Amino acid sequence: MTQPSSPLLNLSKGELVNYNGQEYVVLKPIDLTKVLARNTSSKNTEVLEIKHLSQWFVTQDKHKKDERKDIDLLDVSEEDWEEAKLKLKAIVPMLVVQERGSGLVDRISQETGYSVPTLYRFRNIYKSSGLLSSLLPTKRGGGKGKGRISKEVEAIIADTLENFYLTEQKPSIEATVEEIRRLCVNANLPKPHWQTVKNRIDWKSARERFERREGKRAARQLFDPNEGSVPNAGWPLALTQIDHTPLPLMIVHDVSRRSIGRPWVTFNIDVYSRMITGMHLSLEAPSAMSAGMCLSHSILPKEKWLTEDIGLPDVEWPCWGVMGILHMDNAREFRGNMIKDACLEYNIDPQFRPVKTPNYGGHIERYMGTASEKLKRLEGATFSNPKKRGEYDSEDRATMTLHELERWLVLFIAKYHRSPHEGINGESPIDRYRKGLLGGDGRLPRGLPARRLDEEKVRIDFMPFIERTVQSYGVVIDDVYYFADVLRPWVNAPDSKNPKLKRLFKFRRDPHDISRLYFFDPNSKRYFVIPYRNRSLPPISLWEFRDAHKRAMDAGVKDINERVIFEYANKQQALQSDSALKTKVARRNDQRKREHAKVRQKREKDLPKVTKTEAPAMPPVIPGYDPNRTSYFEDEE
Repeated sequence: MTQPSSPLLNLSKGELVNYNGQEYVVLKPIDLTKVLARNTSSKNTEVLEIKHLSQWFVTQDKHKKDERKDIDLLDVSEEDWEEAKLKLKAIVPMLVVQERGSGLVDRISQETGYSVPTLYRFRNIYKSSGLLSSLLPTKRGGGKGKGRISKEVEAIIADTLENFYLTEQKPSIEATVEEIRRLCVNANLPKPHWQTVKNRIDWKSARERFERREGKRAARQLFDPNEGSVPNAGWPLALTQIDHTPLPLMIVHDVSRRSIGRPWVTFNIDVYSRMITGMHLSLEAPSAMSAGMCLSHSILPKEKWLTEDIGLPDVEWPCWGVMGILHMDNAREFRGNMIKDACLEYNIDPQFRPVKTPNYGGHIERYMGTASEKLKRLEGATFSNPKKRGEYDSEDRATMTLHELERWLVLFIAKYHRSPHEGINGESPIDRYRKGLLGGDGRLPRGLPARRLDEEKVRIDFMPFIERTVQSYGVVIDDVYYFADVLRPWVNAPDSKNPKLKRLFKFRRDPHDISRLYFFDPNSKRYFVIPYRNRSLPPISLWEFRDAHKRAMDAGVKDINERVIFEYANKQQALQSDSALKTKVARRNDQRKREHAKVRQKREKDLPKVTKTEAPAMPPVIPGYDPNRTSYFEDEE
């Protein structure tokens, strides 16, 4: 049996790749879109386009243990994440310098306490996946290097770090270890190993340690970005910034070609090169979903999206790969658990804008300003204020649909990437990006980032989730019932930490289509689709659902259930059709429906491996609920 050896397509020297069914070994990247490679059979050296490369399939060793299965990131404890981060910190030098015999691994072993074979095992596991979760402990407690210290010793360590190490006196780690051991002896407790203390220190952020020992002003000077230079942005994808903005342009309905208002866009920018790494255009206000879609768009290759979705196969947007640091403002959509856990999985360091620091995030804000100024030259522009707009009627002059605007933005980004930029000494973003990765002008090459092959996992990891218990009739979210047989083993499952409570499970949901949930089954370690319990209900977006729910409440309906809400949604759709899209609100609502329908179709392509569930022969009865009961509309009396 053949299978990919890794979810990553590495493009560095010596990697095996597949091109048209032939095995090639990469000799060197020669551009952002091409590599020089040798055919292992014919020995011919050829230039290959990266977009046509795939991973070389290898035969699995029958005696080799199965690879670690996927895990639910949201069930991982903070302690396990911290242990994985310590392992990654230990092997980072080995990912750069891989030659044996240099003494590097021996030094790391002495500093960390990990054996040399263990360090090489950590490196190989992480290199094959690029995921922090690959370094998570397989089991807790027991075994060499896995033992836990007592809560009493932990308390002494925490107190000493807080009131001794993290002070302006700046005692050394050695002095801190001695102080902790002294207190443990006084308390008749076992003395912790010095590495245990160092690990606890490493768990605290570099900024916190520096600020507590050197002062806030010194920390701001070292860690806070400014207009001229941003720390830690020394190479492509080391640091990116993400933000949203409403675009200053009216767009029109696909069919009626009449105005429906302004759309929102989310951009992610690479601070080092000013390359735009990803975007998401929508009629919806900013949300965790729009942030997640922008980030997954940034991480994944874009050739297929440009060809099939945008219709611009000749446009190059050679940006892919996981960023190191992600700068965000303090908006609610960036502070949820979804972004936090996804960043942990892909080893992204999320950093938020400090309060009252307008210079933070300047790069993404300047780019959004540049794009807005260009849009103001198009028909349908809204301008900055009524005085500048004058008698110009933005709605009557609007001409672009949402899809046409998306194409315009892609072309604008492609041009922007190739235009000189004052902030990077007159270089174009793509030239600076290329030199940062491949070398040039005295810069050492970083190498092309690995391309993720597990696109489905990336998209799901950056999708919002909701926690629910599993009942005999399934799961209820926003008055809508969902059920599939895969849920049966988890009905009324107790919480492992508190048996008196029921276990909460995570259900991921795309707001564009609430007809299905994505459930990670702890037994099979796979995602499953959980559909409506009543499969006769039509697909609908969360926006449409909430609008119908509001209308039912406004109409005075007392017993509101999913049947009532879907009836109001159907009624609203009929009213909208009867209005012939005469009002801007009706046109915008109809266009939303069209866009959500496109997303539903695209999900079938983007998530082809998620296990579909068959309809159960007899779903369990919901006590006190009749799904076939017909409700009347009180406003029709």
